[in-house]
Amino acid sequence: MLRYGRGKRMKRIQITHNIVTKDILKELKWHRISPWQKYMLLLTSIIAAVISIFNFMHQDYLFGAILIALAILCLFEIYWLDEKKYKNIIETMQEETNKEENTYTLIFGSDALTIRNCDMATDNKMPYEQIKRILETKSTYTLFGKKNQFAIIRKDALKIKENELFDFLKNKETKIKKWPND
Repeated sequence: MLRYGRGKRMKRIQITHNIVTKDILKELKWHRISPWQKYMLLLTSIIAAVISIFNFMHQDYLFGAILIALAILCLFEIYWLDEKKYKNIIETMQEETNKEENTYTLIFGSDALTIRNCDMATDNKMPYEQIKRILETKSTYTLFGKKNQFAIIRKDALKIKENELFDFLKNKETKIKKWPND
């Protein structure tokens, strides 16, 4: 549903029957933790591995082993954070609705995105200025905001062209720097 005002500028976009399933959440599995956390853990792992090699070359086996353990621990932490967030979302869905999928209506209004959980009759708002990035996967566009907020838009639920949605969001004060198809 689209609402037009003066000058054919969209005032509101509504996306209904947006069903989020386990499969959709699996698509996003490696993207739920923020990129800076992933990069910092990966960088720490690489630095620890490189320094451990120097320690082994200088026959300092104890510190070399400790640094290798740190490198492995950092890599494991990336996996664990993603896996933990995925399991928490699935558990919350099952506890609150006794279903393995939830239906959402997304309302892009004048000042915020309202995420309405149709199964639980709850609303959450994501102000546009808190939206940091958009990610395209095989079947979704996902908006990520502050405080681990995210909104999943299934491509098959989107009744308008992607460019219309992106143009609408570009006219808002988001923090998105990289857009799909750019």
